[in-house]
Amino acid sequence: MNNLFYIMLVGLPVYVVMVVLGRQLRRRWNLRMGAPYHFICIANAVLAASYFILDVSVAAERDKHRVIMAAAFMLDSILLLTLFNRFYWEGYFAKKRNMVPPRFFTHATRLIGMTATAVLILQFVFDVRVPGLIASIGGLGLAVGLALRPVISNLTAGLTIQMGKPLKQGDWLYIDSRLAEVMELNWRTTRLRTIDHTYIEIPNVDLVNVHLQNYSYPTPHHAMRVTVPVEYEAPPNKVRAILLRSTEDVSGVLKDPAPEVYLKEFADSTIIYEIRVWIEKDSEHDRIADGIRTDAWYELRRAGLTMPFPQRVVQYLRPKDDSDAQARHIADMLGRNMIFSVLSDSQRQKLVVGAHKQLFGKGERIFRQGEEGNALYVVADGEADVFVESDGHSTRVNVVRSGECLGEFSLLTGEKLSASVQATKDCEVVLIPRERMAEILRESPELVERLSEILALRRLETEVILAESETQRSKKVVPKSQEEYANDFLKKMQDFFSV
Repeated sequence: MNNLFYIMLVGLPVYVVMVVLGRQLRRRWNLRMGAPYHFICIANAVLAASYFILDVSVAAERDKHRVIMAAAFMLDSILLLTLFNRFYWEGYFAKKRNMVPPRFFTHATRLIGMTATAVLILQFVFDVRVPGLIASIGGLGLAVGLALRPVISNLTAGLTIQMGKPLKQGDWLYIDSRLAEVMELNWRTTRLRTIDHTYIEIPNVDLVNVHLQNYSYPTPHHAMRVTVPVEYEAPPNKVRAILLRSTEDVSGVLKDPAPEVYLKEFADSTIIYEIRVWIEKDSEHDRIADGIRTDAWYELRRAGLTMPFPQRVVQYLRPKDDSDAQARHIADMLGRNMIFSVLSDSQRQKLVVGAHKQLFGKGERIFRQGEEGNALYVVADGEADVFVESDGHSTRVNVVRSGECLGEFSLLTGEKLSASVQATKDCEVVLIPRERMAEILRESPELVERLSEILALRRLETEVILAESETQRSKKVVPKSQEEYANDFLKKMQDFFSV
């Protein structure tokens, strides 16, 4: 009867408190242990009641009490280790540091904790001296540690990476002379993907010991450098301006910070210049470098500059180009143009004297709207789009092909270029100086009136195209008449050429 009394008085309240605690853990932290938790509650309730029921002065009852105590302590260690794994590994690392701990850590924590609990129970509950046992466990732990040394090293390195955050998924790294993107970061290895979509898996212990550059930290904006060799005779300031132009139309090059060009080295047969631009998409690294080098080649070629290297030159003598035939060909192309068809054959021949060719690569700007136009551009080969920019919007108004001309308005009136022209294919363009046109108009001033009428007609055609664009329809701009345009152009040409 006394035993039942103590069970109801002591054991039952302990059981109820433990059950309420379990419900709170399940409700607040979603900790579900199921049936094992009820065994923990019963063991603690029996242990509490045993202090009043059993007489520890009697050897038999003392042994019973020790067995109950050992069972309760082992079950309690399971509860405490479960709470530790939940609040430390899963709570702190998973939620606070946004990291997923490997199962190895939780299992290792449970194994070490339960082993330590068993040793303590033997030592302090059953009064068993276990120095030999501890030594055996230590030796076994040492052997296991040596066997799992690579795994533990990688896990430790993974923990270092996860806590230090030197890199994360999506970052671009320069490692082992390769540029690669971090695709997956776990506790044992890191998986990377190169620009060529080759996957590399690197153990974490190797990753923390290697020198790497993170191009995505702290921001994805970073500089890339492209070297270009140029001949010694070219003035450095001129070369800098040319190479800066080669970056303007390359997609992926940021405008801010602005590109820069440095004279890097005086080599044996050339001067090495370095172009520094800022990018944010490392996956386009090779394409951007290719675009800069390609445009630099065209820009230097148009400027009459070369990229010399030590080489053996074998020269074959060839007949010189027939410059007269070339001039006649250009004059024939001008004759097919509405504006220059009013000139006589001899006047067109005179106009092309001193003309020279320039090459423009696909995607390059031949000229930009708002620049000074001091020459006539004749497209000898290739194709280009003509754009007019207004209020931040760009409208394509024409496509020019082989045999067509550009920049007539600027050539004849002195106005700034009214449109931008971008090559859609590699273009060979012949530039005719304005001075030749000035000589012809001063010799034949009667041409001014005929040219002004043609310019007026061309301007009206452009106005019609612009009026059809969305940005211009909302403005309700009323264009001038052809006669008004013709009078304006006539006055401008007379003032500009003093005729």
